[in-house]
Amino acid sequence: MDAEWRRVAAYVVCRDDEARLLLTRVALPGLPDDGKWTMPGGGMEWGEHPAATGLRELTEETGLHGRIGAVLGVFSRWFDADESFRGEAGHAVGIVYEATDLSGDLRTAFDEGTTTSGAAWFSLDEVQALDRVELVDFVLGLI
Repeated sequence: MDAEWRRVAAYVVCRDDEARLLLTRVALPGLPDDGKWTMPGGGMEWGEHPAATGLRELTEETGLHGRIGAVLGVFSRWFDADESFRGEAGHAVGIVYEATDLSGDLRTAFDEGTTTSGAAWFSLDEVQALDRVELVDFVLGLI
């Protein structure tokens, strides 16, 4: 079956001095991933390099700035229509980068109508107890 849509995204893996992982909370009311924790990142804009996407999304979602490091992996997932935010079956591919040299203040306020409702640092043990998207488990297998 052909996908009704395809999405290319970039995500960043951010660790602090305590080896905690930075996650963002999904805000997609009415969809299965709403309220779950995910990696900072998102879809590429037309003409944008994936590394630039990762940095832009990091700042938009968390308030932090950083530098792009190595590509850690490529995540690929098929979405059925009932679990897609578009309501149609599709295929998402995400390039997962390491982020380094983080600076700035972690965001604590989020506008209504955006796709992010929170950002926080978690120990790897804490991550295991979170309601999280499949991408986070993929990343846990990389780090």
